[in-house]
Amino acid sequence: MKRIRIVVCVILVLVMVGALAGTAIASTPYTVDQSEAKTIVNKFVAKISTTNEFRDWKNAKICRVVVAYGIDERPSAYIFELVKNENYTGYIVVSAKKTNYPILEFSKSKSPLMRAKKLGIEADRVYYLGAVMYFFREKGKYYNLNKKEINFNKIKECVKEAMKYENVRKHLAKRITEAKDLWEKYSSNTKVMYKLTSTWLYNEKYISDVPAFWWDDGCAPTSAAMVLAYWGEHGYPKLHYPDWWYFEPTDVNSGTKFDDPSNEHTDLTEELHYAMDTNNKTGDTWPWNIAPGINKVCKNHGYSNWASVDYWVSWSDVTDEINASRPFVLAMLWGGTGSGHSQPYGNHVVTCVGYAIDVNTNEKFVMVQDTWDLGIHYLAFGNWLGAWEIKVNPN
Repeated sequence: MKRIRIVVCVILVLVMVGALAGTAIASTPYTVDQSEAKTIVNKFVAKISTTNEFRDWKNAKICRVVVAYGIDERPSAYIFELVKNENYTGYIVVSAKKTNYPILEFSKSKSPLMRAKKLGIEADRVYYLGAVMYFFREKGKYYNLNKKEINFNKIKECVKEAMKYENVRKHLAKRITEAKDLWEKYSSNTKVMYKLTSTWLYNEKYISDVPAFWWDDGCAPTSAAMVLAYWGEHGYPKLHYPDWWYFEPTDVNSGTKFDDPSNEHTDLTEELHYAMDTNNKTGDTWPWNIAPGINKVCKNHGYSNWASVDYWVSWSDVTDEINASRPFVLAMLWGGTGSGHSQPYGNHVVTCVGYAIDVNTNEKFVMVQDTWDLGIHYLAFGNWLGAWEIKVNPN
């Protein structure tokens, strides 16, 4: 009887040690549990709801939270949906790792979870690699927010390959340092997080009249079309196409062939698609084809070369363009641009229309129009492995 008791005790001790070891592995000083992430959301809502733009978030509550994972199958972020008076009011994405910025993304638009649901995706796991890079696993298959099936193993390969580059490693090291400072500020009990006035977005700048286009013929052509259509309304009428509501039955998202190139006057995105050599079947565009494609279309319409590229976008690059009222194309890269893969897996392109900076915490956000959603999304600046700024400056 004593022997049995001893054996049982030994087993219990081993189980407890194993549990503690497991806890140590799962919860390091660099991980963020859901409770801490919820505290971050509440602090963020409290301060941003003092601004004019987000005053309707005052007293908003968390109604749902979903864990998103990285390519290592460990939590990378928490997606929080907010409600006020039982009505959906927006979403906030908080990092699950203290090696990244606390607030990664927020918007009053539909959350990525809602968009996936609308597309009929019943995800059993959500993945978040960074800045609007969401993937959804359903019955062993992976989809993006355009419901295009993705080879997720290729995504993993491309991200791992990108990590080999020195500029990527330097960027991530800088991000870790910046993130550490922000987490300390959010964890502080001082009133810095609540010392609020309408100047929270003191340095906010937003170009409000950039047309928002749904994804059509690929994210790069669509994003570039928003920029060129903006200039079509600002002194360059040869680029003015009243086509942002237009859907052609032969566009790539209809699953059929493209229209005859001779009938290009109705669709600016389609013209850009041909100029950028966008993949007819997938809508993918190699990043280095974006600027030449824009320049080709400009020349087609009697203008000179407008597009140029900053291959490693800085904060001053963003503010300089937006302060000059020049929206630009932002290509966020996650590998695949030089890997020998047949497509640029893991890359996504959006239109940057503004920026915002928190004067208390020094949090920096870019305001973008995503081609998969017409609303404005605030993305933490630097929440990517690499990013190119394709500037469009009429001359």
